[in-house]
Amino acid sequence: MLNETNETVAAVSGPSPLSEFVAPYVTEYGDMIPGGNTTLVVIAFAVLAVIFYTVVMAAFQTIKMMTRKTKTSLDDHIIKNLRRPMKWVSILLAAYLSLQLFYPALDLGGHGLDNIFTILFLIVGTYTVNGLFSAFMGWYAEEMAPKTDSKFDDEIFPLFKKIGSALIYVIGLTIVLSTMGIEVSALIAALGVGGLAVALALQDTLSNFFAGVHLLADRPVRPKDYIKIDGTDVIGTIEEIGWRSTRIRTWDNNIVYVPNSKMSSSILINYYNPNEEMGYAMSFGVSYDDDPEKVEKALWEALKNTAKKTKKIVDVNKSTIRPNAFLDSAVEYKVIIKLPVYGDRFGVQGELVKQIFYVFKKKGISIPYPTRTLYMHEEGKAETKKGKK
Repeated sequence: MLNETNETVAAVSGPSPLSEFVAPYVTEYGDMIPGGNTTLVVIAFAVLAVIFYTVVMAAFQTIKMMTRKTKTSLDDHIIKNLRRPMKWVSILLAAYLSLQLFYPALDLGGHGLDNIFTILFLIVGTYTVNGLFSAFMGWYAEEMAPKTDSKFDDEIFPLFKKIGSALIYVIGLTIVLSTMGIEVSALIAALGVGGLAVALALQDTLSNFFAGVHLLADRPVRPKDYIKIDGTDVIGTIEEIGWRSTRIRTWDNNIVYVPNSKMSSSILINYYNPNEEMGYAMSFGVSYDDDPEKVEKALWEALKNTAKKTKKIVDVNKSTIRPNAFLDSAVEYKVIIKLPVYGDRFGVQGELVKQIFYVFKKKGISIPYPTRTLYMHEEGKAETKKGKK
């Protein structure tokens, strides 16, 4: 019954030269084995798939050996990204030839064998083009971007790669739909109207997306910068600026997700801009009874001990120590130092407090407690005695 159907369809569409060549052998041997032509298709597919796969892998191994001598890594990225698509091409080619040999007039949903495999090859071709694009992007990020003075390409490339891949798949889908006979222009018009409705419904999402593009282009902050969002408790290292939100790792090793729209509209304090070194000021209260010259020498001694212990103070001799203000119960002294990075401030301040305690105790300098003196004033009432006349 299946053979009669194939012969009828073949009479309409016309047999291929390849099927005409093998037709006598199919007629002679097809009925001699269980399953008939279906079994022959499976056997032919298995044999051809093994042959094509072996040829493809051998070609890749040869090309890989030849590219080892090249200075650029672009060819390595291309070979790596083309390996899987070429496997699919060999499988599809084996399937196409097998079916062309034994079922040349195969029809699925009004699509002939050639049309079906044209669509499948277009899908694999789109995947291959995306692989080539990813190979180029990976090569540029690995080999070329580190050589540029600007970090803009390092930051914008992940987003550009995602957008480029999306465009490749959209173009590929458009070509596939056109090949299937679907009116693409009407579909694009419908998608435009639908896109408008979606855009209105996803205003916040689109706002975050374009805010993320703005952050990557304007670069007020960059990945690995240590920042603080003014007016909030969010402070930490930027992990990634994504499509919707920015990931910030806080000092206690938690991840905070901040919407890009909030990031772009907030006042940001970037502790790594223009460079990672930063000034840091600390205040200490000392008794009014202690001589300022003596106190300053003691603070310098404590600061130098801290620099030796922590090794995290930049050029300790250029630090500043000075009396700053008269407080209620103490004289305030400022110690201003420079740190390699903002995150070092906790350890340095802790060690400096400890060293000041030791030095002040050795030199007899008092760290006053907050005190308050109350003066009580009593008014005695004099009794006036009035004599009788």
